Amino acid sequence: MTAPGPNPRQNAPHPHASQVDPTGKFLLIPDLGADLIRIFSIDATSGNLTACPPGEEAPGAGPRHGAFWAPDAGSTEGLMLYTVNELGNSVTTWATSYPSAEGGCLALTRQATLPTYTGDALAEGSKAAEVHVAGNFVYAANRADQTFGAEQDSLATYAIDASTGALTYVEATNAHAWFPRTFQINKAGTLVAVGGQTSSNVAIITRDPATGALGDLVASVQVATPGEAQQEDGLSAVIWV
Repeated sequence: MTAPGPNPRQNAPHPHASQVDPTGKFLLIPDLGADLIRIFSIDATSGNLTACPPGEEAPGAGPRHGAFWAPDAGSTEGLMLYTVNELGNSVTTWATSYPSAEGGCLALTRQATLPTYTGDALAEGSKAAEVHVAGNFVYAANRADQTFGAEQDSLATYAIDASTGALTYVEATNAHAWFPRTFQINKAGTLVAVGGQTSSNVAIITRDPATGALGDLVASVQVATPGEAQQEDGLSAVIWV
């Protein structure tokens, strides 16, 4: 970084996650502090990383996590990256471009950014968290928005245009958790496990694989002592096994 970002949390680089692209040749790191999606090529023999030009987010967006989608599974043709922005409470669509020659760099082009909510602004202190893709749908979690009442935050659903990869905001649904830092969709695409960090519960919600709609609460299990508001203590992660 050559200078701090517009948000007080952007006084230094803040790599928030890392993931390998579908080819296994590039490492991507959303940097919340620098408003960048950092890209590194991976040397298959040594494992060494070489920096590539990063994807540049809007100032103050604060990218946190990302998820890939392609029209045809296993192909890089039409491959898109969707990133969730913690500080901007938004989801960004990126088009990918792969090098024609070995040793080149993966490039990202920012296409569009949509909010993780509709109507009025989210509650003060709300922060977008994770983003996941299932079928032709994208989901993002809102922490501390309390859209569905006290200590009841939301999950945002977007539909993917299968021909362009563009997103359309569909709806917000109850996360049945407070400060949902983490969520995972099961392999069948029929259930979503939501981890409420402050509420320290795991909520299981139904999902329709055909429409992408999130439905009823199936179960909610208390797994630890609830945390305190905005302290980010309590439950940290949830996965299906």
